[in-house]
Amino acid sequence: MILADEQPGVDAVRDHYDRISVFYRALWGDHIHHGFWEDGESPSTAQVKLIERLAARIQIERGSRVLDVGCGVGGSSLWLAREFDCSVRGLTISPVQAAMAREKAGAEGLGDRVSFEVADANHLDIVPGSFDVVWIVECSEHIADKERFIGRCARSLRPGGVLALCAWLASDDPALTSHKHLLKDVCGGMLCPSLASMSDYTGWMSASGFELIEAEEITRHVKETWTRCAALARRTEVKALLSVSDARTRRFVETFSAIQQAYEVGAMGYGMFTARKAGE
Repeated sequence: MILADEQPGVDAVRDHYDRISVFYRALWGDHIHHGFWEDGESPSTAQVKLIERLAARIQIERGSRVLDVGCGVGGSSLWLAREFDCSVRGLTISPVQAAMAREKAGAEGLGDRVSFEVADANHLDIVPGSFDVVWIVECSEHIADKERFIGRCARSLRPGGVLALCAWLASDDPALTSHKHLLKDVCGGMLCPSLASMSDYTGWMSASGFELIEAEEITRHVKETWTRCAALARRTEVKALLSVSDARTRRFVETFSAIQQAYEVGAMGYGMFTARKAGE
């Protein structure tokens, strides 16, 4: 696991997403996560392909009860409700994101199937066995104690329930230790306490009682995301906005190049994980 030099506080993460979410959605869409590129897709199509692939991996059943941890502005939650008639409870650290997600759910007529709450996933406290699926797309990077978090996710699931998780990864390869500075730059700019490796995640899942654990490294399909983000950062209106933004927001955008480089040299990866809770 790679730790940031400075541990970002929950308030800093909340403030970041409160300030940037409206701007981010205007440029990038409803899904605030990587895309999955295979054949020159548009960013919006690639982002949906990522969650389509994750849903297919867990063979999600219609009408499933889903906990979407780190739901952002509601992209996955609304898609799961719309496409699979799921009942979804979305959690976000940001009141601004929750309000945006509720507004979108109302506009799409999905308010009876989707709810959004402000909650700190570092202290996930869900009634045991409440959900069929725990869905986590690029949230665990912001969690300080990831092992405890995976255990809490397992507790939230019914026996036989499934975990679906996408995460940024630190490399397991000891030969790449010379690139640790890149990952520390990524953690600092993106307000991540740490980045964990694929073996870290699978080990925590096993220790938490998950079975049928599958882990797929899909970096080559998602790294195009940051080529697109870098292009957005060069747009005139974005540069103008950054010129009057605070130092944290400017650092966030400046970190795009560190992410691109970390992906290119193999110091950073992207993983898609699925696992089933024992007991059924």
